[in-house]
Amino acid sequence: MNSERILCVGLAALDIVSICESYPEEDKDVTAISQHHQSGGNACNTAKVLRDLGVQCEFLGSMSSGFQSDFIRKEMNDRGILYENCAYHSDCGTPTSCVVLSLKTGSRTIVHARNNLPELDIKDFEKLDLKNYKWVHFEGRRNELKILKMIDIVDEFNITQPDDKKIKVSVELERPRETLWPLLSRGDVVFISKDFARFRGFSSPVETIKSLNRYTKPTAVMLCAWGEEGADGISSEGDLIHSDAYPPEKVIDTLGAGDTFNAGVIYSLYKGLTLQDTVNFACLLAGIKCGMYGYSGLAKALHHLQYCSSEVITHNLEHRCAAQYDLDLLSNSY
Repeated sequence: MNSERILCVGLAALDIVSICESYPEEDKDVTAISQHHQSGGNACNTAKVLRDLGVQCEFLGSMSSGFQSDFIRKEMNDRGILYENCAYHSDCGTPTSCVVLSLKTGSRTIVHARNNLPELDIKDFEKLDLKNYKWVHFEGRRNELKILKMIDIVDEFNITQPDDKKIKVSVELERPRETLWPLLSRGDVVFISKDFARFRGFSSPVETIKSLNRYTKPTAVMLCAWGEEGADGISSEGDLIHSDAYPPEKVIDTLGAGDTFNAGVIYSLYKGLTLQDTVNFACLLAGIKCGMYGYSGLAKALHHLQYCSSEVITHNLEHRCAAQYDLDLLSNSY
């Protein structure tokens, strides 16, 4: 039994990614520079990054039958991500995103179809042996009430456990939907997206954090990433922290940058880093991701950066030893 596993609960989708010189004009026929398929979905992407960082990781979500779902499972299997507890459905399709990446602006435009795949049910979560997990991350989806029940199950489990065996819960509020609001008070770590913050009327990450902190658990940590403006967070003691962004020399692929940031936060807190170092690390990791296609080799890129540009990785980290980020482990994890 591995009780150090991180469980990511949410969506796994098929991404069809077209790389173009610029975003196509409406009603035009253009030729992409290249096109590829990859697994996607917030929870799936977060699991991929965590696994690349060397963490034992499992994905839990709904899956259909068919070659698209087979492709996703094969990619998870190749990466060493567990998925044996997923719920399988027939007579529906695989969630699919058609993505256009613009080399001119670095933008990514997504058209997503759920394809009638049901969301995860409470009974799918109840069958888990929670002793296998140290952390459970919930992507906020349209089954919000069922997610709340799943968190109840974790809370009930934690009551019976000593402190060192309790499961940490993180929740992500990304989509601009009012129905996600109840999740705000249920996480030990709460991720607020730029889209959700703007939906609530906020114009900066620090305004978001200051305004929403009173709605979280007293012991919770909250974070809000804001693209090129970096990220802000607040500790359980009420300390505000900030990290600048770490943009790459050339922005290539921003698809999943937020999921990468979330994974960086989960990884760092899981390893016991301070919140300031955690947010710095997560912003650095997200910046590296924006300078490369996909997710494969993030850990190698981070390890290479540490040796080629020590000033970058120590910027705003008070010159702490980079070994605390387990860089030797990261270099061998992919």
